[in-house]
Amino acid sequence: MLHVTEADVKRLLPFSKAIELVREAYVRLARGEAVNPPRVLLSVPGGASMFFMPGHVYGQGSVAVKVARVNAANPKVSLPTVLLTIYAYDAITGVQVAEVEGEWLTAVRTAASTAVATDILAGKSVKVMGVFGTGREATTHIPMLRLVRDFDKILVYSRDKGRRELFAEKMSRDHGIPVVAADSPRRVARESDVMVTVTTSDTPVFDGRLVKPRSHVNAIGSATPEAREVDNELVKKSTVVVDSRKQALETYGDIIRPIREGAIRESEILELGEILNRKMKVVHRASDVTLFKSGGLAVLDAMITDYVLGKLVPQERAKGARA
Repeated sequence: MLHVTEADVKRLLPFSKAIELVREAYVRLARGEAVNPPRVLLSVPGGASMFFMPGHVYGQGSVAVKVARVNAANPKVSLPTVLLTIYAYDAITGVQVAEVEGEWLTAVRTAASTAVATDILAGKSVKVMGVFGTGREATTHIPMLRLVRDFDKILVYSRDKGRRELFAEKMSRDHGIPVVAADSPRRVARESDVMVTVTTSDTPVFDGRLVKPRSHVNAIGSATPEAREVDNELVKKSTVVVDSRKQALETYGDIIRPIREGAIRESEILELGEILNRKMKVVHRASDVTLFKSGGLAVLDAMITDYVLGKLVPQERAKGARA
């Protein structure tokens, strides 16, 4: 059995390849050529919440099951808030073939999903990207979205002034583009053509009334029924696209609560895979904003895990032969 490290994933998975794989996964799922069962949630009173996420793309050699463990109190004992591991099994025999460290893989596949949606939904001449959050997901989203759009500037906001300033400085240095630490969420909302919310907030992180017409917003942080990163004002004026309609209606507060409060009807929600597969068409009005809401699909993990294993297994066999 292989143990696949974060370093292995970084070495074997270029960002451009991740976008290609994620796009294919959405198309295959929309065609009925993949399975993405509902995630299972187990919450321990006073302890961790655990998500079990199986997925498989027909014809691939492996089945992937991601186990995500979340506890907001973990930093108090010097542990990450979120722990992620992907277990891969032979699709025919069911034998476990790999254990994959999942933090980087998840961050990359999430940013790749956002890039696919942005490429389909955002205008072609966008100039300013806005980012809410300064964690790992923000780190992967900046270079990933630059592969699908040519931004002139990036605005970043988080509540911790020192952290957002350090983040902006590092991103500017790493990617050769002006990254500005914004002094308020209002500035990001008003000036950005494309926005990404990568936070753990339970409440909206900006005023949706401030968002410019023809802007595109990706809400990819909080994904529980109680939490939301965007408000009803944004949802009302948006064409809403989700990664999975079923999952969105069951677990995304950014979708569940606006429906409950009458801001949008369930029938108006589009699904990204169906758009990519040309089963649905996005019709833009001049005043429209587009909103992509995702919470992460196991089939994306499965697609990328199988690719990484396909690259790694021959290398491991070659090492064994030399030994």
